[in-house]
Parts: sequence; C-alpha cells; structure tokens
Amino acid sequence: MNKIKPIFLGIVTVLFFMNCEKKVGKTAPLPAPAPANLCDSIKFNKHIKPIITNNCAKSGCHVSGFGSGDFTTYAGLNLKVTNGKFKLRVFDSPNNPMPPSGMLAQAQLDSIKCWLDKGALND
Repeated sequence: MNKIKPIFLGIVTVLFFMNCEKKVGKTAPLPAPAPANLCDSIKFNKHIKPIITNNCAKSGCHVSGFGSGDFTTYAGLNLKVTNGKFKLRVFDSPNNPMPPSGMLAQAQLDSIKCWLDKGALND
C-alpha cells in the first residue's frame, strides 16, 4: 500500500499540471482580418481602360468623331457614364448589347460594375 500512495500521488500531480494552462503574459487572439472587398482594387487606368480600349474604342466604334461617343478618353466615356447610357447599353440591353460583338466576359462585366458602383472615378 505504501508503494501505491507515491505512485498515485505522482500520477495525480502529473495530470494536474498537464491540465494547467498558464495565462500570465498571454494576450487574447486577434480576430481574423475582414476579407478585402475586391471592388476596392478596381481602378480605371489599370482595369477599365484596357477593357474599353479593346472592346469599345476601336476603329469604326467609340473613337474621336464617332457619333455615339468617344471612349478614347476618360472625359468622353464619362459623358455616357454620367447620363446612364453606358450602363444601359452594357448591362441593361440584352437584345442590343455593347459591344455589338456580344457580351463581355463575366470578369470584365464585374470589374465595370465595381467601377461604376464606386463612382466611375478616373483613378
């Protein structure tokens, strides 16, 4: 019995310290950062202008002197954005889409929508 007591006490002591958690000096875990809004990264010159240049401001279309607007400059494009015709033709006219070659890729449409929703800034 005398041999069992020290072994029992030893096991109890080990279990006690294994379950013990030192909290001194520990800080609470930081919350995970909120995911960045993908629209925050969309910029006119980096993302939108290439889409416009490759799909809209092409020979015979929205270039200087074109009756439906010159999209070779931000100012020319912004006139159509401001009066709502750009959004109407790109997003709201499925039977007569712009560009006439067909709908833009979904990623391009998403980028344009983000840009418009952020105020269509020249950034």
